[in-house]
Amino acid sequence: MARPTTDRPRRGKPRKRILLPEPISYLDIQTLSQFLTERGKIKARTQTGLSRRQQREVAQAIKRARELALLPYVRRDAPEPRRRGRGPA
Repeated sequence: MARPTTDRPRRGKPRKRILLPEPISYLDIQTLSQFLTERGKIKARTQTGLSRRQQREVAQAIKRARELALLPYVRRDAPEPRRRGRGPA
């Protein structure tokens, strides 16, 4: 079995830090829309680079904005995903 060349443990890439306005407001649609995909889904922490706490706060703000119809639940103007298979079902 191959062994690592050094005895030091491996480290991952350092996380990039995102500075968000404090507190995160559900009325700030411009900022919240950066954390949504083109289909309207909330992006994962690995894509946004947020901490656990920041991601939770952003998700709550997005959900509040959706409840008040400030953000859509689903964006219909986005392209349809490609379906796998032979033809129409």
